[in-house]
Amino acid sequence: MKRLIVDGYGRFIKREGDQIVVTEKGKVIHRVLAEELRQVLITGNGGISFDAMELLGECGVDLIKVDWKGEVVCRLSSSMMRTVQTRREQYAAYNDHRGGHISKAIITSKLKNQYAVLGSLAKVRVEASPSAARMLLDGREYISKQIPEVMQLPEVRPSEIRGTLMGIEGNCSKVYWEAVSNILPKDFCFNGRSGRYAKDPINAMLNYGYALLEGEVWHGVHYSGLDPFGGFLHVDRPGKASMVLDLMEEFRQQIVDKSVIALVTREMIKVDDFEVVEGICRLGDRSKRILIDSIESTFEEYVRYKEVKIRWTDLIMNQAVEIAKYLRGESSKYEPFYLRW
Repeated sequence: MKRLIVDGYGRFIKREGDQIVVTEKGKVIHRVLAEELRQVLITGNGGISFDAMELLGECGVDLIKVDWKGEVVCRLSSSMMRTVQTRREQYAAYNDHRGGHISKAIITSKLKNQYAVLGSLAKVRVEASPSAARMLLDGREYISKQIPEVMQLPEVRPSEIRGTLMGIEGNCSKVYWEAVSNILPKDFCFNGRSGRYAKDPINAMLNYGYALLEGEVWHGVHYSGLDPFGGFLHVDRPGKASMVLDLMEEFRQQIVDKSVIALVTREMIKVDDFEVVEGICRLGDRSKRILIDSIESTFEEYVRYKEVKIRWTDLIMNQAVEIAKYLRGESSKYEPFYLRW
């Protein structure tokens, strides 16, 4: 299944029979059968017809709009296809040990993936840059000591262990990004995660990359029958897709972080490819196009996991399904995703 990325300004998406057609100034620049698509990603400014939206819905194709700050501002999808039992159990699990079990599993996954990424970054720098490799390994060592701390926490209601979990996660993420900063070009001025409003090019790329990941994870959460807003680890807030944010934690490092680090350290993206608007660093057209291509292509790449080769996009879907199966009592535990190093 394909993804259709509609970037730039003044482009219009319409329907012609069973096809989705993209035009610019009245000229057709792309056409594809709707049934061959799994996602339409809009990153520029333009329009879409109601007929096109209806066709996408009929074919189960997600429509996602990401703004220039790297935030998912709109997502349309077809109706639910799963049993209501999944959501009943999801809501109930928020107040019992299952929610705590999932919360612990997600944080364990994140720390193990941070550990793995730092290890792989250090391995290729041992000879060329031993001091940087040492800093990466020091960060990895710190994270490795926190993993048992997470695993030994009791499996109780999420609210009873959330503070401890998020405290450990916050400290490990700080150490992780401090270690990574040592291998990034100094002119990118990266001093750690700045959150929603990027202050530097690295944070701008991470925010945009996470938005792309959010769209992909939302697809898996939606089609597995889970409520995107009924998370366990992230607290409930109006409009906050907590379940999506929960599952995203398992994939940020291997899909987005590694892509951003590679693009910068291999000089495929330069600091001149960005601009600052009202104090917020934003991607230019060139850097945005390169980043989107990198991450979207990663979704279609195969990774070996549990002795099986599987596409990242299918792995994300599988993890959402595994959470749903655990909540329905079809499995005794939820096994989070992480790559060994």
